[in-house]
Parts: sequence; C-alpha cells; structure tokens
Amino acid sequence: MPKYPLEPLAEMRRQKVEEATAALAGAVRKREAAARALRGAEVRRETAARVASRVRTAELEALTRGDLRALDLARAHAWAARTAAEGEALAGVVRRAEAAEAVARDHERDAQGGLATRRAEALLVEGHRDRWNEQRRRGVEAREEEASSEAWRPRR
Repeated sequence: MPKYPLEPLAEMRRQKVEEATAALAGAVRKREAAARALRGAEVRRETAARVASRVRTAELEALTRGDLRALDLARAHAWAARTAAEGEALAGVVRRAEAAEAVARDHERDAQGGLATRRAEALLVEGHRDRWNEQRRRGVEAREEEASSEAWRPRR
C-alpha cells in the first residue's frame, strides 16, 4: 500500500500536541505555585492579625485593671501604628499574590485552549489518514476481487 502523503504534516501536528501538553503542564505548575504563594501570604496575614488582636486584648485588659501608665499607652499607640503598617504591607503582599495567581490561571486557561486546538488539528489529519487508508484498502480489495473473478470465470 502506498505511503500516506501527508505523513510529515501528521508528525508535525503530533509534535505540536506534545509541545502544547508540555506548555500546559508548565502553566499548571506555575498556577499551583502561585496558589501556594497566595495561601502562604494569606496565612501570614491572618497570623499577624491574630497576634495583634491578642496583644490588643491583653493591653485593654491591663488598661482596665489600671496596670498601665501614660508611657505604656504611648508605646501601645506606636505599636498599633506599626502593626497597622505591617498589616497593610501584608495585605499588599496578598493582593500581589492574588494578581499573580489570576495571571497564572489565565495563562493556564490559554494553554488549555492551545492544547485543545492542537489536538483538534492532529485529529483532523488522523481522520483524513484513516479515510485515505480506507479508500486505498477498498481499491486494493476491488482490484483483487476483480482479478479473482476473472481468474475463475468459466471459458466458453
């Protein structure tokens, strides 16, 4: 049977599918890393908020008992300002991590679309090859059948 004339195209399409699969795997890894970074930033922010809340609660309890002096209140005010600044910095880290994860998610979605396109292109060529092979097989069968019917045809 003759060789499929579009075999180089079929091979190129298979390679494109493999490349798109590798690109998707890379995009998934990047998105997962961005998601881990986001979770880590959120945990750090929540931990800092819990610690600050505990310290604030302890300070308020000490204030109500009368254990604090004016100097202690000034230090507490400075501490609260620093804690607020740290909270804002951690919130900024979380926002940047969210943005990075969104970009990674979009990149992953694009890679999924690219892979789907490459697979569809490869399937198109494979379908054409199957039809081409079927036509060749039918032609061979028809020629063989004609040759066998002529060989067994009774002579008059």
